[in-house]
Order: sequence, then C-alpha cells, then structure tokens
Amino acid sequence: MYKPKYSSSILARSSMSSMEGVALIFLLALSAPLALSGPSAPPLPEIVLKPDLTIGVEDGNENLVFGSITRIDLDGKGNIYLLDYKNRKVGVFDSNGLHKRTIPVPSGQGPKEATDLSGIAVSPGGTLFINDMNMRKVIVYDPAGRFVRSFVIDFMISSIGCPGTENVVGIGPHAEKILHIFDPEGKLLASFGDPFPIPAELEPMKDMLMFRAPLIFNCGKDGRIYVLNPHRYAISIFNNQRLERTLEGKSELFRPIERRGRAFLSTAAHIVQSGDLVLVVFPTPDPKAIKKMNMFRNGKQIETMDVTGTPHAVDSEGRVYFAEDEGFPKVVRYRIVAGGSQ
Repeated sequence: MYKPKYSSSILARSSMSSMEGVALIFLLALSAPLALSGPSAPPLPEIVLKPDLTIGVEDGNENLVFGSITRIDLDGKGNIYLLDYKNRKVGVFDSNGLHKRTIPVPSGQGPKEATDLSGIAVSPGGTLFINDMNMRKVIVYDPAGRFVRSFVIDFMISSIGCPGTENVVGIGPHAEKILHIFDPEGKLLASFGDPFPIPAELEPMKDMLMFRAPLIFNCGKDGRIYVLNPHRYAISIFNNQRLERTLEGKSELFRPIERRGRAFLSTAAHIVQSGDLVLVVFPTPDPKAIKKMNMFRNGKQIETMDVTGTPHAVDSEGRVYFAEDEGFPKVVRYRIVAGGSQ
C-alpha cells in the first residue's frame, strides 16, 4: 500500500508510493491471460484479460526503466502518462508505447518542484497536473510538456483526477464536501459529495484526511468519479456532480478504518470501468503479490479474478492500463474479452 508520513497536515513520503497498498498506515502522532479464481469458477472463465502492450524494461533504455509506477492516466489522443514516484518523473508515451518525453519533478518547494508526488491527472487536451499534497500545490504542464504554472490550494487534497474535462478534481474534506473542481489556473469552481458518516469512536478525527473521505479515488473519462467509503465496502459513483449510484461489495481484503496502537489503518482501492464492468482492486503490502480484482456488472458483484497489478485508467476502446511490479515496474494494457475469444 502506501507508506506515508503524517503530521497535522503532512502525510509521510510513502503516502503515494505506499498509497498503492491494502492498508495505508498513517502516523497521526499516534504476457499471459489472467483467469478467474475461486471455488465456483468454471473451467472456461467468462472474462479474460489479454495483454496487448507493455511499457517498461528491467534495464537498458532509461526512458523505459521505472522505480515505482504509482499513477497512470491518458489524454484524449490516447497518449499514456505514468508517474514514477521513486525516480521523480512523469513519462509520456504514445498509444503504441513509443516514448515522447520525460518530465522530471525535482524535490523542493520551487514552482516546478514537489515535496510529495501524490498523483497526476491529465485532461483530454493533454494538460498535465501534478499534485504535491504536502505543500498543497498543483503543478501544471501544457500538452507540449512545457511548465505553465503552479497554484496553491488553501486546504489539503490527497489525490487528483480529470473526469473528461479540462478541469481537475481533487479529493479532501473541505466545507462539508469531499470533491472539488479547479480550473487550470487554480480557481475553485465547485464542490460536491457529502463526507462519509464516521463512527462515533472516530469522531475526534473527523477533520483529518482519511476519516470522511478516502485518500485516493478514480475518474473515468466519461465524467464518472469513483469513491470508496473508508468505513464499509461501498463505492459511490458520481456523475455531473451528483451521486448516480452506490455499489455494495464483499471482500475479506476490505477492512474499515481501525486503530492499531498509535496508527490507523485504512483500505485503499483502485476502481475503473470498462464497458459494463466495474473493476475494483485492493492493493497488497507486497506490490509483487497476486491481487484480487472484484468485478461488478449491472450493480452486482459477479466474479473475482487474480491479477498481478493495479488498474488505473481505461481508454476509449475499453482497454485497461495496469501498473505491475512482477519482475520489474511496467505498464501493461489489457483487452477484456469473453473466455475462449481471441
């Protein structure tokens, strides 16, 4: 998951890098097809993932060697953007996986610098946003990879996304809402989404980031936004700034926020939609371990599949982009097909 460092306003550096795990530990001073698993899985799986693109090598071309891929996003042309947390860079590739450019993000507090790379978001037009959660700052690059500006937000957002518009959405409790829309210049345009109800025993923590909203969320390019309730396995799906529906799921990997000594543990999830399937993966503490992907169709949880990575984005053809660590960090794109299809 993640290894963050959290003080009254700062999460630990591993927040994003660790934000890819089953439980996020917060210090508050306190390429083969993948088959379905499970006892009821039929001999021929209903749904199969078939890889059709891999970006990344174990060694050699430095543009293809990654330390830890913690975010993947796409622009309207199908260009692929990945955040390499460990090497502090954003790699940009075309839809065939050919390298276009690399944008370094130095450590620091200058306009182009960040102290914590807590996420990226890419608009359809190719504007790149980089979130520095610790400094409450968003760095903006134009579609050609040129630095444009950085802007500061007067409250903390832990994750960002672009739901099919040129604006950017951030998540974090503020003014009794959890989702906030900013234009590329940093102007707050709207806020929506009610905070999740908090158990009585956690009430003193209600103003902290992870207690009334999750630290990460996902945006579909069709405008939908997917948010996991940190207290129960329920996914809120927003569209046009309104709650469209809620998916209720079951998984032994989901655990509500709980105290462990001086720390709190919270389950994270990556949620994407391809066609009529909503895919949910709870990352594991070991990024190389096999993960379980829950699948929902028509509002119901239908199957669970073993996967080797976490899904981050879906393109206009329904192909899903996973960050994987088996062997070495890489991006793998999969087509979803019916079992037995070629």
